[in-house]
Amino acid sequence: MRQLLLLALLTLAACGSSGDEPINIRLTMDERERIDDLVKMHMDSIRPLADSLCKVTYADRVAVATDSIIQRRLEEEARLRARIPQNIRQ
Repeated sequence: MRQLLLLALLTLAACGSSGDEPINIRLTMDERERIDDLVKMHMDSIRPLADSLCKVTYADRVAVATDSIIQRRLEEEARLRARIPQNIRQ
C-alpha cells in the first residue's frame, strides 16, 4: 500500500509540474526496477488516477501554453517593428 501511495504521489508530481523548478531525482538500477515492477502491478489502478488528474489540469495547461505563444508572437512583432525605419512607417 505504501508503494502505491508513493507511486500516486510521483504521478501527481509529474502531471502537475509547473516547470518552475527543475526536478532532479537519481535512482539506482535496483530502485528503477522496483518502481517498474510496482507500476506494472498497479497500472490498472494508477492509469485512471493519472488520466483524471491530467484532465482536470488540461484547460489550465492549454491556457498557459496559449499565453506563452501569444507573448512570444507579440515580442517578435515588436522586435520586427523596431527594425523598420521611422520614415517608412509614416
